[in-house]
Amino acid sequence: MTVGVALPILSSAMTAIVLAACAVGGTFVVVTMAGMQEARRVAGAAAPRLMAAMTASCAAGQIVGPLCVTAFAAAGMGFAPALAGATLALIASTAALTANVRAPSAGALTPRSSAGWRE
Repeated sequence: MTVGVALPILSSAMTAIVLAACAVGGTFVVVTMAGMQEARRVAGAAAPRLMAAMTASCAAGQIVGPLCVTAFAAAGMGFAPALAGATLALIASTAALTANVRAPSAGALTPRSSAGWRE
């Protein structure tokens, strides 16, 4: 996904745009499916609540992202700064997830009951 987001910064050719769309779209579907399965696994009976929170977070990004891109474009900067910011955010999230997989923190969220989560 990170490569797909970064690719249009490097080239505006149609081939690059198509490859970027495939890289982002394809991985988005897989990440979404994996996220929902993981929510079911870790949350048990509270999975619908966690899934709703995940969906709301995604929706917030769908609103904030275009607003940021519009601000950059209106300032005459084009799409490159927004794409670079998104690429850096993906790199940071990948690093954070990788670090968490290697050494889960003591304060990681765990299922409490169907009523919610605890630390």
